[in-house]
Amino acid sequence: MQLKCPSKLVVTSFLCLLLVACGNMDVKKTYETDVVGLTKPSTVLVYDFSIDPKAVQQNANPISKLMRDDKNEAIDKNKLATEVVDAMSKELVKKITALGLNPMRADQSSPIADGAITIHGKLIKIDEGNSLTRNAIGLGVGKSSLDANVLVYVHSSTGDQELIAFDAHADSGKKPGAVVLGPAGAVAGAGAAATVGANVAKGAADAYKSASAHQAEGMAEEITAELAKFFSKQGWINPGLAK
Repeated sequence: MQLKCPSKLVVTSFLCLLLVACGNMDVKKTYETDVVGLTKPSTVLVYDFSIDPKAVQQNANPISKLMRDDKNEAIDKNKLATEVVDAMSKELVKKITALGLNPMRADQSSPIADGAITIHGKLIKIDEGNSLTRNAIGLGVGKSSLDANVLVYVHSSTGDQELIAFDAHADSGKKPGAVVLGPAGAVAGAGAAATVGANVAKGAADAYKSASAHQAEGMAEEITAELAKFFSKQGWINPGLAK
């Protein structure tokens, strides 16, 4: 018996559906100063976001649970949190650099010049969801999610001034899984997965294991897009870079 491959229309429709129903990103501005004309900063200091390990929910996939050692649960949660924090900081530095400013990762020992912009944040929740039900069923079942608060200041010897703040949310969305789409969807999904795998192989240095780390990258991009609007208003970057 010869198996028929899914038509190009079916595969194309599936891939288009994936693109339309991809993960959700929502960055809401909660505060912005009305001061304009601030001096362009010589540097933008990006501090690693804080996270309480108790706010980390690991992958609920039964296979993942079996592979985990309950004795090392705290260590595993810390590893996941560290990966997500690292992804966020790296992507913020990368995207802000693309705007033409001079960002760098910082810690509490880093010197801060007057006029420097500092970016701080807190990861409120890291939830890896259930990768098994997410990939099999989808439609929001087993979805992963990430929530964060972001604060941006300008530093001075007399005290830091808050410039802008955000609440940010990301999740894996409601794209359908392989079971919902049937054999054609599974074949198309395998092809998409192969493409993703090839892309990851090209940039193995930044290949993250967790869904939440990838969401952190997307969240950093959205945060930077909002920052670009503020930077443009201050006259620090080309207005064309603010979308």
